[in-house]
Amino acid sequence: MVTVSGVLALTGHPIQRCGAQAVSVLVGWDGRAAWSSWSDPASGKPAARSGAAALEPSEVTVEQLSRVSERIADDVARAAVAQPGDAEYDWWKVLFALYPNSPPTHAKRERDYRAMRAEMIRLLGPDLADGELRPCVLCGVPSSVLWAKSLLPMFDTVRAVNTLPPGVEGWPVCRACRIAMWALPYGAWLTAGSATVLTCDSPEIERAFVRANVARAARIQHAGFTSLPAGVGPEAVVVAALREHAGAGARLGEDPSRESRNDLATAATLWIFKNDNQEPWLRVSSTRVGVSRLLRLMEADPDTRAGWRRLRRVMERRDSSGSVTLDGATAVARLLFEPDGENADRLLNELHGRLLDPENLSHRAIRQWCALSRLYLEVMHDMDAAKLAPIADIFVGWISQESTRGRFNEFRRALSSGWELHRLFVSASARLYLDSKLPESVRDGIDVNLVSPLFEQRDWRGRAGLYTVVLSELIKAKVEVGKGEDEPEDEVEVFNPEQDYQEEYG
Repeated sequence: MVTVSGVLALTGHPIQRCGAQAVSVLVGWDGRAAWSSWSDPASGKPAARSGAAALEPSEVTVEQLSRVSERIADDVARAAVAQPGDAEYDWWKVLFALYPNSPPTHAKRERDYRAMRAEMIRLLGPDLADGELRPCVLCGVPSSVLWAKSLLPMFDTVRAVNTLPPGVEGWPVCRACRIAMWALPYGAWLTAGSATVLTCDSPEIERAFVRANVARAARIQHAGFTSLPAGVGPEAVVVAALREHAGAGARLGEDPSRESRNDLATAATLWIFKNDNQEPWLRVSSTRVGVSRLLRLMEADPDTRAGWRRLRRVMERRDSSGSVTLDGATAVARLLFEPDGENADRLLNELHGRLLDPENLSHRAIRQWCALSRLYLEVMHDMDAAKLAPIADIFVGWISQESTRGRFNEFRRALSSGWELHRLFVSASARLYLDSKLPESVRDGIDVNLVSPLFEQRDWRGRAGLYTVVLSELIKAKVEVGKGEDEPEDEVEVFNPEQDYQEEYG
């Protein structure tokens, strides 16, 4: 079989890119038999491929592209004639959410399997030989086929109803991109009303996300959404792939404390969208570029690794019957993603908020979450919280003078305001000086460049880092700030990549 270069391009468009990756994965799936062989959704592993090696989109041949288009047409036709209550009707819901008013989702569609399959084969077939050629809007390849919004997902919104100029029938879309656009449901993370696609600096991570979703889509087609274990969303799948990517260097014998080639500019963006007839929307959230290094260093340190697992455990949510409504893996993974335009440091915020209530935490939990917070500050903001030790020594010495928690509570309240923290710092320093108990670390003075930022209102991250140092030192000084000694059941399971996430459906 001769490979035709450029038959299927991998463009920068998130939807086309996901669909093109899905096409290349579908090439290696041997029909429904191979799909049904994937039997472990909880492991996060894609199904075993039957024979064919993984292809890049550009390696897909014309013949392979045709086979995938026939697979799509067959699945679409089955869904279009399915009745409510049938397992395959859930796949029709997916198609309806992405392609409203298309032939297989229109309310007046013909309920004939053969006719619908033939219509999809035509839509996904070769261009007309005598048509006027125009550059494909997605990849630039000349095409004579024009498609409008009924066949393309997420092209219009209520704010821009008519994006095509008057009299223009549609956008030129080449055959490969048309197939990619209808392969989108296989490669995207699906709910009954929305889809999520991933773009990433690492094509390997994109491919891992798509492979997992192709297997997941097969389960939806065969048994509906109810066949999927509840719990996890796309963020957990992406973070699992990022962790696998980050750990590749360690498996090759690299020093986990040093920079890895897999750390370079690895960021992930999730595009979550809805494209129905009511109000289409798009939500974009991204990780920082340091996420791969954060995950790699976290796995290399027992405290931070256990802190991550503990956070997953406490953030899991269940309903009154005990069923999982929000899996901990998803809840924590979402903290690494920030909505477009925000700079919230959601993971640091979550940890800081929980550490502000140490009465409910064991010493082990405090140690682990303090370590995780400091690692986050180091990787994401190049902040070494250990350098704040001289300032922390002032507060630790002052708090330790009192047998009650009054001073600790005053310090904790002051963290919310730079001005309040400055006032308390001056007061505590004066008290220790008058009592001749200034710590050795500050007897020769403190670098003003180290102290000043902590007292600026916007530097809440620096104050969060200071707090972790103070908490850690108070525990070492036997000052009672947690709920007490650790208990046997307080142990946290270490990371096991075979059980890192389950599935969620909408």
